Amino acid sequence: MNPKTLIISITKNINKFLLLNIGILILILSMVFVMENQDKKEFILTIFLTVIISLSANLLSVKIMKRKMEKMITYSFQKVEAQLYFDELTSVYNRTTGINRLIEEMARAKRNKNHLSVAMLDVDNFKSINDKYGHLAGDRVLNHIALQIKNSLRANDIVSRYGGEEFLIILPDTDEIKAFMALERVRENIAKRPVKIGNEKLYVTVSIGITEIDISDSLTEAIQKADMALLQAKRTGKNRIEIAQKYIKAID
Repeated sequence: MNPKTLIISITKNINKFLLLNIGILILILSMVFVMENQDKKEFILTIFLTVIISLSANLLSVKIMKRKMEKMITYSFQKVEAQLYFDELTSVYNRTTGINRLIEEMARAKRNKNHLSVAMLDVDNFKSINDKYGHLAGDRVLNHIALQIKNSLRANDIVSRYGGEEFLIILPDTDEIKAFMALERVRENIAKRPVKIGNEKLYVTVSIGITEIDISDSLTEAIQKADMALLQAKRTGKNRIEIAQKYIKAID
């Protein structure tokens, strides 16, 4: 719910509350005119009961309005949070959040002297898919890839859409060999599970580059090493995984 819709909804609830109070006021005035010639005690009792009913109705209305507004505000914050942190198409983290999570994990790995691996995954021949089947089909492929990555990895592994058809994958407490094994499972699952495009089953492959973070690596170096390994996987045939060589330094 966007801010404009939220304001309109709150305004409607306030208007209902005002109308209820006006209705109660009219009721009280009507009772005064009706009971004008009645016994004084009965008149006071009637006014008292009317006031009690009015207060009860107001309290109930306020409670209902508060509950509705809390739900609307919570929903609005959830929507804003989703837009800030997640990629709208694939529902994985967006690029900014992915990079921020990598910064956090690198700091944690260096502090605790734990292993940490980073991978860049790219959909093979994605431009050809878009050209042949259209961009909606391309979107379906990206959504399918993101789902296969998430389903093939651990709950604490981090996946973000880095840009276009490229995904950044962060594997905490994982050396490059274990990262290779985990991402080989990802690659195989993607390759053997087709995407349904109309009546056609489209088989898609991915290439992956992996680097294990060194204690001296900066954020830029870590990403560039994984990217260089990805480029090597592309050059050597695609649908494969390459591990960045330890001696390769990222380009400044």
